[in-house]
Amino acid sequence: MIKSLLKLLAVLVVGILIYNLFLGTDEEKQGAKKIVGEVKDVGVAVKDLIKSEKEKFDKGKYDKAVDKIGTMLSNLKKNAKEFDEKYIGRIEELEEKRKQLKEELDSLDENATSEGKGGDTNAIKEDSKQLLKEIESLMNEMESDK
Repeated sequence: MIKSLLKLLAVLVVGILIYNLFLGTDEEKQGAKKIVGEVKDVGVAVKDLIKSEKEKFDKGKYDKAVDKIGTMLSNLKKNAKEFDEKYIGRIEELEEKRKQLKEELDSLDENATSEGKGGDTNAIKEDSKQLLKEIESLMNEMESDK
């Protein structure tokens, strides 16, 4: 229902904007032109952001992040062996998730080079965030047990 209301509101706003642009007073036409210009600027900014993220992806930005997570997990595992071995199982599960994330990233990277375009990185970003949250939770738990 809310989705329908938002769609109706968007259609209404666009309708008023078009009306003002072509049939409104001079003041309304100026306001409509200003809004269209600002929307155009936002569109260009979003396009530039997407382009820069794609370039970062192509240069291996996410590969480095996943590698850093792997290094962090290795250090955690060393500390767990010295501190309390009950955490090693969870750390190994997190390492497995990191490996799966790396495989997804490599798969996306291969598709991007073979098809000449980048893939959707949203799922990988979400998986990375979730993995980091789990690592943080484990670290807090280990810290509280000290």
